Amino acid sequence: MKVTSIARLWVVGLLAFSVSVHAQQEAQTHFKSKINLTDEQISSISQGQIVTKVLPFPDKLGLLVFGAVYVNASIQKFAKIYEDVGKLQGETVYLAVQEFAKNGSPVKLSDFDRVEFDKSDIDKLERCTPGDCDLQLLNGQEIKQQIDWKSKDKYAVVNKYVRQRAYDRANVYMNGGLKALGSYTDLKKPLNLYDAMKEMVDASYYLPKGKVPDIYGQIVDYPEGKMADAVNVFYWENINFGQGPVFRINHVSLFPNGHGPAKLIVANKQLYASKYMRTALQMFYCVPDTQNPNKPGFYLIEMSDSRLPDLGGLKLTVVRKIATSTAVEGTHDTLEIFRRRSTAN
Repeated sequence: MKVTSIARLWVVGLLAFSVSVHAQQEAQTHFKSKINLTDEQISSISQGQIVTKVLPFPDKLGLLVFGAVYVNASIQKFAKIYEDVGKLQGETVYLAVQEFAKNGSPVKLSDFDRVEFDKSDIDKLERCTPGDCDLQLLNGQEIKQQIDWKSKDKYAVVNKYVRQRAYDRANVYMNGGLKALGSYTDLKKPLNLYDAMKEMVDASYYLPKGKVPDIYGQIVDYPEGKMADAVNVFYWENINFGQGPVFRINHVSLFPNGHGPAKLIVANKQLYASKYMRTALQMFYCVPDTQNPNKPGFYLIEMSDSRLPDLGGLKLTVVRKIATSTAVEGTHDTLEIFRRRSTAN
């Protein structure tokens, strides 16, 4: 059986296991039988070391990375830390981070005051032509028509425009979800954000609609499918994994009741990215250590799923190689940040 099929069974199993079964033993068993980790890798996870693995994917545009670590802390503490997204700023690769619409408050234009595109990206934007652009744009030619590219203040003007558009898009998403955001138009073939996210999740195994319809609806069809007890966190980030700054807007959903042995499930959904990933979703599963009742620890398991732009040929090969390295590094760094912060006094 292919590793992809095995992994599919593993995560479906993770969501479906009976609560009465020893979750720690189940986690270790499935690390070995479904993800094909070695005994040494499983031992490393149990000892608080991070293990990552790129899982085979049949689609040349798909990228799926598994990661896990044992965290010697309570799941409740992890949940509080994950909700506090503003404290990510200053961590590895995070150049700027800001939450918006906190606790249901209206989105404000000032929430995006610190958004700033790199000058090199603005230069790329100036050179963009319809269907051929190095930045991912929503209705991209609109900005081309509104900016005086000969102005000495073009960088400031573009960044002001970008902040306004980020604010507008956040409001659009709050009211209409991904369906209302429209499509990327930077490449020859437009890519509809809702269709792309739904297609990715429907093809996945970490979020089976039939087993977790409420969680599925919250992630794919928010706000229409909004789940009553889900905790929503919205934020933007400027990150750099070594290939230049990337501006992203994200929607985090925390499911405090979890499902099966996972006592907390977290989904981090990308709403927009200025480069690289067309659509992306990070899923986190917190599986408690039931074999050691005197320890509050849990397994933190991450599945990071994303789709690359269809650049074709050699360019796609190069981009995929860079994206794979970046995704593995990002999975490792994310798990390390939350392991360290959760275990800190």
